[in-house]
Amino acid sequence: MKILALSLLLTIIASPIVAHAQTIDSRAQILKSQIEGFLENQKAMAVKNGSTLLTKGDVVVEKSNDGYFAFTLPHITFTDAKGIKSDIGMIALNASPQDNNNWAVSMALPNPIISYDVAGVKIFKANINTQNITGIWNEKLAHFTASKANLSNITFNDILNDPAVTMGIFNFSSQLNENDPGAFTGKANASAENISFVDSKSGMNAILPKITLTTNLADRASENPMTKDEIKNRPQSSHPDFYNVFSQLFGAPMRVDGIITGLDGLSAKLSTALLSAKPEARATYLSGVIGVGALAAMGKPDPVNSSLRYYDVEWGQNGEVMLNGTDFGSLLTAKK
Repeated sequence: MKILALSLLLTIIASPIVAHAQTIDSRAQILKSQIEGFLENQKAMAVKNGSTLLTKGDVVVEKSNDGYFAFTLPHITFTDAKGIKSDIGMIALNASPQDNNNWAVSMALPNPIISYDVAGVKIFKANINTQNITGIWNEKLAHFTASKANLSNITFNDILNDPAVTMGIFNFSSQLNENDPGAFTGKANASAENISFVDSKSGMNAILPKITLTTNLADRASENPMTKDEIKNRPQSSHPDFYNVFSQLFGAPMRVDGIITGLDGLSAKLSTALLSAKPEARATYLSGVIGVGALAAMGKPDPVNSSLRYYDVEWGQNGEVMLNGTDFGSLLTAKK
């Protein structure tokens, strides 16, 4: 009888603790399912564009002694329509459950990311040497309502041809607020500084000082946390793929305001490098000269600072990117 009473007492004392653990664990399952749904949605987007997004393994969740959950995404490989394969790797997240269907998240991106040609030869490598990425994930929106990324010392290397692009700093932030029940609006800002284009073979070293982008965001939440199938089948607009990826992680962007500093200087450097480049490299430099020149010509000049160009970026319904009313993509296609 004493044993029975003691067991009953322990059950009563432990029940709130067990219930809390079940609540936390069930919420971890919600976030896990939402991550899985997002990956499935991106796989469908890749297929639509003649590409392939492959995942190896499952989303793994482990609970730490400090109360947060460690999520490890499966190994990701992306192969584009030309057969170029990028070995992205495994993304790691630490997530702590918060009130109001929110999670506090920190993220680590794989490093480096290697790309291979159809013969399996390494052709490209990207490194993010310093990264600090955090955010607030909302289960009813199934994306971030707030995020902040501070990346620095970023390099993109063409392994076969030697040219490299480095970026000193890349910062991104977004914030959505629920002004009306279920309706979220806010802003996102991005800036890249000290973007350097280096080719040791020709001796070229051209720098684009700064690019800034600002956009308004909007989205509407579901009544309940979104399920894996709901996210998997989330509609994709006819806008460019990067628009769809962005909107499904941060909210739908409206028109973007952009400022680019130093395009004229970059164009001059590329033109000089073109004249001294080896014959096999001239086509690449010529493409760069035409692309940068077109971008500079489409920008609205600043009346005081001649190094600044202003852009209104709009997303066309047929996948085009409109810069100040002109389809920039059609210009790049025309020059080919």
